[in-house]
Amino acid sequence: MTKLSCMTDLWLFEQLTGPERREIESMTRRLVFRKGENLFLEGDTADAIFLVTHGRVKLYKVSEEGREIVLGYLTAHDMFGEEILFSDAKRAFSAQATEPARACACYKADFEGLIAQNSAISKKVIQGLGRKLNSMVEHLADVAIYDTRRRVARTLARLAKDYGDPTEEGRRLTFRLTHEELGALVGASRVMVTNVLKALGDEGSVLNDEREHRFVVSRQLLAVAEAEAPEEAPPPPEPPCACYREPF
Repeated sequence: MTKLSCMTDLWLFEQLTGPERREIESMTRRLVFRKGENLFLEGDTADAIFLVTHGRVKLYKVSEEGREIVLGYLTAHDMFGEEILFSDAKRAFSAQATEPARACACYKADFEGLIAQNSAISKKVIQGLGRKLNSMVEHLADVAIYDTRRRVARTLARLAKDYGDPTEEGRRLTFRLTHEELGALVGASRVMVTNVLKALGDEGSVLNDEREHRFVVSRQLLAVAEAEAPEEAPPPPEPPCACYREPF
């Protein structure tokens, strides 16, 4: 997720002048959510981007069998969903406040109206999109370079670190993850993922708890993933943005 001090720090607006950024600020809406309240549900029209300013938000999917799969958590300074400003997509997951939360939202309709009225902003937004596209191409090249085995291993290690319980062997995921769902996370077919998991199981890197039907990631694989992980960036400083400074 993107970490920002203010909605106007989004890469999309990085070339805007001070007055132009204030136009963005003026159309940003501040929202309050109760514990357990959904920001949106899977399948809803994706009509806004969100910047969490206080509290905690859970991203999750519900399987066909009714099982909840947690994809991640958002806290203050986390932004997500900016790609929907340029598409008519549906939400691929749900978002729910796990504690009282506040967020700033930029709605697609408001944004489209702004760039339609201001050609200077439109041009700068297009330039920002061009740079973002170049960055995405580089990311896709990285995906092509790393083989499926490494992507599966790194993904499971990350999930075990964030959402795992310690065991004698390593860490057990707190939720069930099908081969198809794992394939969606790493960009591989279910058959490919199944073959990779068998190989990882044979070498003892990833085990499958037969009773709980949850993956167990070995201590060795966790250690390798930890050594390869980049240093985490420090959190953004306390920003001057009114969304953080003023109560709703």
